[in-house]
Amino acid sequence: MPFFPCAHAGHPLWPHAVRQVVVQLGAQISMQNLHAPANLGLVYVSASYAEHASEIVAMLSKALPQVQHWVGCAAHSVLAGDMDYGHTGAIAVMLPYLKTQDYQVFSGIAPWHQGAFTAHSALVHGDASSPGIGQQVHALRQHMGCDALVGGVCHLSHEHTQWSWGARAAGGMPSSMGGSHGGIQMGGLSGVAFSANVDCLTVGMQGCKPVGATHTMTRVEGNTVLELDGQPALEVFFGDMNWGDVLAQQHPNIEAVWRKVQNTLLATTPSGRYVHGACLDSDARVVRVAGVNPWRQTIVLESTPVQGQVLTICQPDALAARADMRRACAELWESLTAPVAHASLDLEPAAASGRSICGAVYIRNQQRQLLPRSPRVDAELQWIRHALGPVPLLGFSSTHEIDTGEVQHLSAQLLVFTQPLQALS
Repeated sequence: MPFFPCAHAGHPLWPHAVRQVVVQLGAQISMQNLHAPANLGLVYVSASYAEHASEIVAMLSKALPQVQHWVGCAAHSVLAGDMDYGHTGAIAVMLPYLKTQDYQVFSGIAPWHQGAFTAHSALVHGDASSPGIGQQVHALRQHMGCDALVGGVCHLSHEHTQWSWGARAAGGMPSSMGGSHGGIQMGGLSGVAFSANVDCLTVGMQGCKPVGATHTMTRVEGNTVLELDGQPALEVFFGDMNWGDVLAQQHPNIEAVWRKVQNTLLATTPSGRYVHGACLDSDARVVRVAGVNPWRQTIVLESTPVQGQVLTICQPDALAARADMRRACAELWESLTAPVAHASLDLEPAAASGRSICGAVYIRNQQRQLLPRSPRVDAELQWIRHALGPVPLLGFSSTHEIDTGEVQHLSAQLLVFTQPLQALS
């Protein structure tokens, strides 16, 4: 399997950006002498291009007729190579060389159907402004029977658009060629599922550090935490935040209470392996406080907590995010090189070879980095390429991320496609 052709360009006029991308893709296909057609195309465009999504997909499908399926979305910012395009109109395209029987596209227009296809992992896009987007992600995970869902959802100031269509479902070409918007949809979820034959690895990265003590959720009802460590949840929470004087008031000012807590982040995890001032545990989930009840002394979360899990207050932290990115890249590198290392230690011919990366998708929360007004080299993307090599890389900035079928906050997700190492001839 070759490196996946990957191209990106920014321009105030979207047709110029598309043409540049098509030229770059053609050059890469020629340089690698790729004769087999690429069946799948991943496309991400800037928010300023969202209203032209159907025209962009139509132009790409006309220029690259061998691509049978297009998947992607409009996002806050396009990430590609080591560039963050920020507010600049931009487009990024990757052509994963996968067999059609090894993936299946889905959307609200063409919903997921299990059939004979068994999903092993999935790349998911969605509209964060859709009501109950978290419940939709949960339902999709259960419907697929697959926990390895990774992706991102965006809440754009303009209308959000996403696409996921296949030639078999659209009669060979997207109907957007005829102006009826084809597989372009607003709201809901869409994406592509991969079979077990597609070798891919995913890793999540946190962007927060714990700033308070760890507590066990000893009593939970729905999305409401009633008790922490056997004590009223709000009393413990305000004690950690040094806001105990608010609860001491006979008639607390509800607006003042809400102003204090509305921007507070909490992290939940089944492991409880928190270290004060360090990174969150890799399996932690960051959620916002949706409300409080001073009379019942309870906390309401944006997601459904699990009784027995632990909870701690956390806050965004650039150093913690950088440290967790180093940890994630090191884990990926170890996964890729472990077979070769073990074979070398045994001093025998390698029964199993290592693996190399042929393409990567990086999705990060828009609040991890300020969106630049013009394209600029991005430190996080540089670090990924420094740790993993100059691999084909694209992605986008999201409102929330999807990690193992759960909606995350202030995180980043990295999906890499791998292939066996090939001996030099």
